[in-house]
Amino acid sequence: MSKQATPATAPAAMKSGQDDVAALFHQLRTQNRLLKLVLGGVLTVGGALALMGARTPPSRATFDEINVARINIVGADGGRSMVIAARGLLPEPVVDGKEIKSGRGPMPGMLFYNGVGDEVGGLIYDGKLDAKGKPSAGVHLSMDRFGGDQQLAVHHYEVNGHMETGLSVYDRGLHQDYDALYQQYQAAPAGPEKQALRQKWKDAGGEQTQRLFVGRTRGDSSALILADAAGRPRIMMTVSPRGEPALAFMDDKGNVIQSLPQAATAKQ
Repeated sequence: MSKQATPATAPAAMKSGQDDVAALFHQLRTQNRLLKLVLGGVLTVGGALALMGARTPPSRATFDEINVARINIVGADGGRSMVIAARGLLPEPVVDGKEIKSGRGPMPGMLFYNGVGDEVGGLIYDGKLDAKGKPSAGVHLSMDRFGGDQQLAVHHYEVNGHMETGLSVYDRGLHQDYDALYQQYQAAPAGPEKQALRQKWKDAGGEQTQRLFVGRTRGDSSALILADAAGRPRIMMTVSPRGEPALAFMDDKGNVIQSLPQAATAKQ
């Protein structure tokens, strides 16, 4: 049989219910304060970790040895600053943002790039023995002009039993001035028009010319050679393998117009 509150017991029951509600509110307020404290702590720790992460320098790894086929060194914008590549993995040259076909693909090397992504020089090399067992090899370190080809190179070549080692200064126009003319020249049929386009290409600076060479020639002489804008040698100072010194001045046809000593001939 169920029990029901009588008028005499009702005030006691109401008081008991009020006490329960007050206890519940007190418990909720306590839990709310604890929740705020926990949440505040989480946010404080999270913020501290974020600041620590922002101040932590980029991670660095140390290796005693690493095997890799190619390394691309890039900036914050993803643009290349340098490429170091094994044989067959060198990228093609880039000038004015355009990739240019070349024959250096099979070679290993290291390339440098400027702020607009164009190549500005590099180091390429290779070497093998030919069918006669003689070396066919070369090492070439070059520096390019902005928007153009190499201007200075240190090089060593060996081919067909001959060797050349030296420093060269080159001259060539800007790629943007002669590239379209070269494309027209290649597309033109053989004849006077094609030859005229070739001349325009040369006049625009398309043909690379060697202005200076200092080093060891293929004829085993040590030499200093100065050339004009067309690449024609005009002054040659040499010492032959036999120790004979010579100084020669030439015209634009290659004829010696003056030499010291008078009877000397420079063997190249």
